[in-house]
Amino acid sequence: MMHVGTQQFSTSDEDLEYLARYGVFNKNENHITFHRDFGWDVKELAQKKEKCARYGVNMEMVAIPISRLNVNGGGVPNYMLGNREEGDKEIRLVSNMVRQAAEAGIPAVKYYLCEMENQRTESDPPGRGGSIYSTWDLEKAKDRPPRYDKPVTAEQNWARITYFLERVVPVATECKVRMACHPCDPWLPPGFCGVDRVLGGFEGFQRFLEICPSPYHGMNLCLGCMAESSTDPANEVPQIIRYIGSRKKIFLVHYRNIIGGRNKFQEVWPDEGVMNMHRNMQALKEVGYQHMIVPDHAPGHKNPNRDAYEAWAFVFGYIKAMIQAVMEE
Repeated sequence: MMHVGTQQFSTSDEDLEYLARYGVFNKNENHITFHRDFGWDVKELAQKKEKCARYGVNMEMVAIPISRLNVNGGGVPNYMLGNREEGDKEIRLVSNMVRQAAEAGIPAVKYYLCEMENQRTESDPPGRGGSIYSTWDLEKAKDRPPRYDKPVTAEQNWARITYFLERVVPVATECKVRMACHPCDPWLPPGFCGVDRVLGGFEGFQRFLEICPSPYHGMNLCLGCMAESSTDPANEVPQIIRYIGSRKKIFLVHYRNIIGGRNKFQEVWPDEGVMNMHRNMQALKEVGYQHMIVPDHAPGHKNPNRDAYEAWAFVFGYIKAMIQAVMEE
C-alpha cells in the first residue's frame, strides 16, 4: 500500500534514527558518490541500502545526479542542449547507473528532463509564524534575458527527450527498474527566456508517457507542479492523478500544496493551500497507488538550526494521517 517516504535525509545514524522515530520507513537516496567515468559504485549502493535496513528503512529509490552530468559544468545535460557527442556519453552513463541500481537491488530511480533550470522569484511576504515560502511570480521575472543564444523550440525539446528515452527506457525495462521523471518546475509560457518548456505540466506528460511504452517508464507526480500548471488546481489535480494513476504510471508522489496558481504561486504548508489534500489522497487510493508519498519541499523559517527537522516532522505526520484516514474510509 502507499506509504510515507522522504528524499531529504542521508544514511547517517542521526538521520536514520530521526526517520525511524517519526515512522518514515522508506526513502529515496540522494547522497551517493558520483564517479564521472562509470556512475555509481554498486558496493556503496548496497552498503547504504543495508544500513538503512538496520533501522527498518527501505531504500527503495535513488536519484540520478542530473545536474552533475555535464562535463562542461552547469545543471543542464548535453543531451538536453542538443550536443549529441557529449550527450551520448551522458546517456550511456545514465544507462549504466540504472544497471547499477538494479544490481544493488534498488527497484526505482528518479530523474528529470529539463531544458533549463527551475525558476523562482523573491519570497515575499512571509507566511504564518514567519514561514518562508518558495515563490514564483512571472510578472517579476518577465525581463529575464534569453537563456541561450538561440531559441529552443518545443519540437527541439521533444526530439531531445525522445532521443534520451529511446536509449534509456529499454535498459530500465531489461533491468526492471522504474524510471520516475519529475516535471520541470514551474510551468512556463512558451518562449519564456527564449525556451518552449514542454514538461512543466499535465499536457506535456500525456505525450511523454506515450513515448517508449513500458511498465518501467513513468512519472514522479509532483502535486505542487501540477497545481502550478493548472488554472483550477483543486479540481484538476485529482483528475490528473486518476488519469496517470489508472495507467500505472505514477512511481513517486511529491505531496505539497500551493497558494495561487499558474504564473503566480507560493509553496505553503499542506493544510493551508488551494488544494484539498485529503481529496488528492483519496484519488491516489482509488488508482491503487503503491509507492512512496514524500513531502518534496517544505517552508523554511527563522530558526536555522532546526527548521528543516521541524518542517519535515510536521509534513511526515500530516501525510501519515492522511494515508490512515483514506485507507480506513
